[in-house]
Amino acid sequence: MDLFQKYRILIVVSLAFAGGAWYELTFVDQSTAYVSAMAAPNPAANVLIELYPQRLGTKCLEADQALYLRYDLKAAKKNLELALANNYKDDPSYYYNYASVVVMLDEPQDVVEEAVRQWRTNGIPVQEELDPRLIYKDVSFPLPPDEGLTQLLAKSLDGRRVVMAPEMAPGGDRFFAQVHHLFERNLAYRTSNISANSRFTALNLSPNGSHLITANEGGTIAILDLDQQQTLHRLSNPSGDVHAVAVLPTHNLAVSGDHGGVLRLWDLTSGEVLATLQGSERPLSSIAISHDQSHIAAGNWNGDIKVWRLSPTENKPLLELVSLNPSAHQGVITKLVFNSDGTQLASASRDHKARMWNLDSTPQVLFQVEHKAPVYGLDISPDGSHLVTSGEDRQIKIWATASGEEQKQIEVIGVFTDSEQIALPMYSVLFSMDSKEIIVVNNRQEIQKYDY
Repeated sequence: MDLFQKYRILIVVSLAFAGGAWYELTFVDQSTAYVSAMAAPNPAANVLIELYPQRLGTKCLEADQALYLRYDLKAAKKNLELALANNYKDDPSYYYNYASVVVMLDEPQDVVEEAVRQWRTNGIPVQEELDPRLIYKDVSFPLPPDEGLTQLLAKSLDGRRVVMAPEMAPGGDRFFAQVHHLFERNLAYRTSNISANSRFTALNLSPNGSHLITANEGGTIAILDLDQQQTLHRLSNPSGDVHAVAVLPTHNLAVSGDHGGVLRLWDLTSGEVLATLQGSERPLSSIAISHDQSHIAAGNWNGDIKVWRLSPTENKPLLELVSLNPSAHQGVITKLVFNSDGTQLASASRDHKARMWNLDSTPQVLFQVEHKAPVYGLDISPDGSHLVTSGEDRQIKIWATASGEEQKQIEVIGVFTDSEQIALPMYSVLFSMDSKEIIVVNNRQEIQKYDY
């Protein structure tokens, strides 16, 4: 420890140099689907920010974190403007990042053109096809995973059904989610498709598998009764895209969390909004329902988590905040899962970490696990013995909940051609109902199961 303190600045500078070199190589290799504005922050960023909070380079590192971890375009723009306006030129790639940010924020044309001019004058030259005005034209932020990968995967607690929707897999002019009816004996009826005009942004099944709720770009919400094979409602969310949904038949409710940070409770019978709550200042990214449907948890793009107790009344349901966990993570909350008795909550984030929380009024971390990239997939085994995580580092990891120790790693190999087989980023993963297998979706949109 004494040696670290003595040589701290030397270590930080060395890490910063190595991280900067890695960053530049990453920038050069970026594809049109994943450009430098979303590159991972410098590995030494946190230490550098702590040591030199006022330096212009620090503002650029903070901009990296705002984009990569929290999808915060406005914070990134503010920090980059401060650095570049004061003639920061230690890393010219930030001129390109700034041009990308103003395009994604849909800034006025003159602002965009000036940012592009500054990039071409001061920044690292790249191919014309990487011009931010071309890359981000009519593209929503954050960018979805590559075509063929599946982030949206959910199961019913009774094991009857699994539903999935590829992020970018259009069928002609339509998009499809697929429901797998696992208890159906007739193979012809084992799967069914749900079509939509735009990309699915969220989906979920009720605990007993009777209902499905989906959301699509533009804020369209659909609620379906799968047992009766009918669509109950097609709803329009008043405040834009919906990133998280759930359905609670016991209380005759559906829940949505949107880009404006608003949590809405919908009546399953009438389709009317029963309650509206400003759950967050930033977009809500994940919703989880306790197994007994008594509690709702929601996470946002800032890494905050809130838990409410749901109390149905004669007129409308009441939500009582029972647990507040600001800054539970440094990045977007990508997934939340309750354990079976509702006393614990697991969370995953773009900050490369997943955590298990004890749900008191002031939540305590029971244990933390890490990946080398953002974590998206998360589930707790029905018997409560294991946690599974997966992410962009192409690793599925299984952990013992009693100790937090890693038990096993699994890679899902994508088969593209006879000669091209590579491990896939895993944006979703589930446990089977008997807690003996994990469930994933491969690049061919097929469900695969692995023993562990």
